[in-house]
Amino acid sequence: MDSASLLIDQRSASVSASEQDIWAWASGRRVFVSSLITDMPEERTAVRAAIESVGATAVVFEDLGAQDISAEQAYLSGVRSSDIYVGMWGTRYGVRMPDGYSATHAEFLEAERHGLRLCLFVYAETNGEMDGPQRDLVQGARNLYTTSPWSDPEDLGQRVRGRLEGVAAEELAPWVRVGRTLFRAREITNDGKTISLTARVRSEAVHAELVRLRNNRADGVPFASPQTALPVRIIELSTKTVSTIGHEVQLTLVAHEQQASHMRATINGISADEVARRALSEGLFDTSLLGQQMGWIAQPIDPLIPLRGQALDDSVLRPVAQLLFAERLLTEQVASRIDSFTLGPTHQGARRLQATWTPPQMYMNEPDPAPVSIDGTVTNL
Repeated sequence: MDSASLLIDQRSASVSASEQDIWAWASGRRVFVSSLITDMPEERTAVRAAIESVGATAVVFEDLGAQDISAEQAYLSGVRSSDIYVGMWGTRYGVRMPDGYSATHAEFLEAERHGLRLCLFVYAETNGEMDGPQRDLVQGARNLYTTSPWSDPEDLGQRVRGRLEGVAAEELAPWVRVGRTLFRAREITNDGKTISLTARVRSEAVHAELVRLRNNRADGVPFASPQTALPVRIIELSTKTVSTIGHEVQLTLVAHEQQASHMRATINGISADEVARRALSEGLFDTSLLGQQMGWIAQPIDPLIPLRGQALDDSVLRPVAQLLFAERLLTEQVASRIDSFTLGPTHQGARRLQATWTPPQMYMNEPDPAPVSIDGTVTNL
């Protein structure tokens, strides 16, 4: 699919969640708070209050209590048991632990490794006074993520709450694809045969295309959500037009039977999972990992071709890129699930992309497949 054929409801990015929905989303979610404890007591208090104000649980070292494990293990265990990571970085790096990292650096790496949502804050008044390792940590993070400054504890607490509300809105309204339209759904229900979704569509072009698909009784329409990708048939579409917000849409889809698994063969002694990793790296990052021996069998894979040159705003580009990436890997049965996907901010026309996925299990009695990862630089996004 070329970029001209995509119809993206870009105004979907502005959808916000109600206070009631945010509270329901936050219930049971754990937010890990990472900073130098002695340097930021007031900030940590403000951040804890912000987390609890939306209904989530703050995971802070002060609450861990006496345990028969090392402090380092307790820190990292707290990260692994959390859903969201809040990192506050000031001028000091902190004392290095036996692994060579400070506690805050190790916690950040653990959060990355386990795919936590990241909320990164850098004290605005460092004025270039960071010590060397701290400066390296911050610069390395900024190559991949967007950080936010803060000026005082109250300001930080407000920024943390705002970031949590933003994450809630993203997760409560996931992006979906129906045919060549992409928009945010308010709710998705999938019983394995029938998929029902509701959405607030603000693009007239997207709404008109959905109506066209319904009227033409389109069959074999591509559908994708963050966890599902398969062809569907549209059996019902009802819309309610509200002038100030566009169209309230209710859509019912019937899933087609899944096709037989794609051939997953070893090529010249290289596993199918490694072939797929190389094909993605070559397609996304313009590497030369397939080589002549595999090049005539395996072709480069670039799920982001439809987005190249579109100059989309980051609030649209990131979730849509993640959706198209997941759709391609799930459709071609390269992956059974996408574990993490991160597309960094642009630097001179280039972005760092990191992704990890779990390959499908071929036989019931075999061990769980090891996750597969790629990491490289994409351009023209």
